[in-house]
Amino acid sequence: MNRAAPSPAAALRAQDYARGLLIAVISLVAGYWIITPPADGAAQARIAPGGIAMIAIGVALQLAVIGGNWWVTRYERAHGLQGQLAPGARHVLQLLADGVSVLLFALAVFGGVIGAAGSI
Repeated sequence: MNRAAPSPAAALRAQDYARGLLIAVISLVAGYWIITPPADGAAQARIAPGGIAMIAIGVALQLAVIGGNWWVTRYERAHGLQGQLAPGARHVLQLLADGVSVLLFALAVFGGVIGAAGSI
């Protein structure tokens, strides 16, 4: 079976999708792990409500960009424009969303660590 190689736009879109989902899942799992109450006597950083909001905003941003890419892909297919609606700009937007999400997660965790250090 001879399959054509995926277009560069499709490869970028797949990489962006996978990276965005990975960042969202790691943020959710690590955020849940940090937020859950610790066992008796265990030292664990606590995240303030502002930190929880930062993690939620980062995850929502990832899901919004992934949803937007999905919508644009459907629009392209419906109008016969596969990979022609600014794939480079969508990739840069995804990279910016990734950076902002990771920054928000780091700030939330850092705030939790500072709060835990202050309570010792």
